[in-house]
Amino acid sequence: MTRIYLDHAATTPILPEVKAAMEPWLGAGFGNPSSLHEEGRRARAAIDEARETVSAYLGCLFAEVIFTSSGTEAANLAIVGAALANTDRSRNRVLLGATEHHCVLHTQPVLERMGYRVELIPVDRIARVRLDGLEAMMGSDVLLVSVMSANNELGTIQPVAEVADLAHRHGALFHCDAVQTLAILDFGFRILDFGCDLASFSAHKIYGPKGVGALYVKAGTKVKPLTVGGGQERELRAGTENVAGIVGFGAALGLREALRASGADSEIRGPTEPHFSRDAFLDRLVEAGFKPSVPNRADTLPGHAHVRLPGVDAETMLIRLDRMGVSASSGAACSSGSLEPSHVLLACGYSPREASEGLRFTFGRTSAIEEAEEASARVVEAGMRLTSSQGSAHPG
Repeated sequence: MTRIYLDHAATTPILPEVKAAMEPWLGAGFGNPSSLHEEGRRARAAIDEARETVSAYLGCLFAEVIFTSSGTEAANLAIVGAALANTDRSRNRVLLGATEHHCVLHTQPVLERMGYRVELIPVDRIARVRLDGLEAMMGSDVLLVSVMSANNELGTIQPVAEVADLAHRHGALFHCDAVQTLAILDFGFRILDFGCDLASFSAHKIYGPKGVGALYVKAGTKVKPLTVGGGQERELRAGTENVAGIVGFGAALGLREALRASGADSEIRGPTEPHFSRDAFLDRLVEAGFKPSVPNRADTLPGHAHVRLPGVDAETMLIRLDRMGVSASSGAACSSGSLEPSHVLLACGYSPREASEGLRFTFGRTSAIEEAEEASARVVEAGMRLTSSQGSAHPG
């Protein structure tokens, strides 16, 4: 049985061109980029070239890009680093979207130990930040607002520009977790146009390697390092850089930039674009009784399909699907061997039972419609077996 991979929001396969770009730096290019000798200078030049590629894609200054080990580290550095650098103690509140990734939400206890008050911004039924709720929470005591560009579970596109405007009107910083949108050609390269002071990214979501991320720090934005002991990355992130990973990040983003610059509409809107496969897949699941979490697909990223099958636990469904050759996820954290109810769905107003039913299928640039149709058949079959074994009605 051919396996079908539908978890691109978790990670994407490395493209052959990216692997080829990395290979020299896994062998002969072993020099430490902080060293002054020839091997070190070559490694430093490779990092600088990658930084130039990333900054050109984002439309920012070369020095505004800080490489990290992951999107998680980048988000931590943005939020906690900004709090550490804050000298205006009247700004003692931090606002986080209620459905943010845990790399953002789990900064709360750290911030609270530093004396900050952390509050969660409410969301609507599809995990979209409520602007009226945010506006009511804003004040001159807010240091920073953090809202992601698109929800990693449901795929919901957030009103980033409006959030940034609200934050700036009250003198607060705005951080955006843009991990899920960097590879979206009509969205990712414009992310800084939305008014970010800080934005975090990750290479392995854009067909690059794991273990490397980046943080955009707008010129003039004050951030203190979380790791010390070296002067790397403008003294904001101590430690020898992952040269091969950074080169891979640059190569992956360079491929996206080439597609954008060439006006490759066939890649953006053609039959291999994720939303065509996603739509074919979703159409079949909806016919079979699965409930889409975001009814209007225009509200989501093109590769996201988040559904529930009422009465069927996500963990049970995912185990069955894995045995049937379909790789998917729930987007929920794993605890003690069982999936906890999704914090995203709970924040959207679902019951704990309903929040345990969420299934996330995410498509990538290599997801063909034929593969989507085969996957939908397997998912429907799995749902039918599970509902039948529970004495429920046939899902279709």
